[in-house]
Amino acid sequence: MIQIPPKSLTFDEFVAEYGDHPRYELIDGELVDMEPTGSHEQVTGFINMQLNLAIAHLKQPYFIPMRCLIKPLGQYSAFKPDVIVLDRLALRDEPLWKREPKLKRI
Repeated sequence: MIQIPPKSLTFDEFVAEYGDHPRYELIDGELVDMEPTGSHEQVTGFINMQLNLAIAHLKQPYFIPMRCLIKPLGQYSAFKPDVIVLDRLALRDEPLWKREPKLKRI
């Protein structure tokens, strides 16, 4: 029996089909289920809280989005970070942020 490998997805195909689904990431063209554990969520929440407090205390133009899709260099990966700090000023020049609020290229 010949096994057919799964179709490799591009970033654009991933965004169109799975971009709003919080469980999936695209790694080297492969759809990966990234369901976190309760302990993982607890640590993520703590880090998020600490960073938000520091941002507010330092009065910086940063924020932590609830959901964000990161596109590294290349066409076959898209990551949904547990916590990411974004610069509001830098996003003014990011066309995908305005069109697709969940996207950010890095």
